[in-house]
Amino acid sequence: MRSAPLFTAALWGTLAAVVFTSCGKPVSYAEARAVVDRRCVECHSAHPASRAFPIAPKGVMLDTAAQMKQWARRIQASVTVERTMPLANMSGMTDEERSLLGRWVDTGARIP
Repeated sequence: MRSAPLFTAALWGTLAAVVFTSCGKPVSYAEARAVVDRRCVECHSAHPASRAFPIAPKGVMLDTAAQMKQWARRIQASVTVERTMPLANMSGMTDEERSLLGRWVDTGARIP
């Protein structure tokens, strides 16, 4: 029974992240692009800068607007809901940046 409060806290944290990201002002592609450039393309690129990943993990590349659109739901799941990306938060993504990417997807993941 002691694990129930921990599970409940984790569940509430996930629910809060989903609710928080689905509310708020629409996010432009330029805003989302800035976060992806700062926090994601070090690994998720055709030419990763990270020594840990000589090729993009799971083939997910985010170099172009079309690629960001293609992977939008996966970005939302990994960054906003599961919070498994960036891996071990190596790039230091903030909660605000996570929320911004979630809102970009929720508002249609628009690209130019």
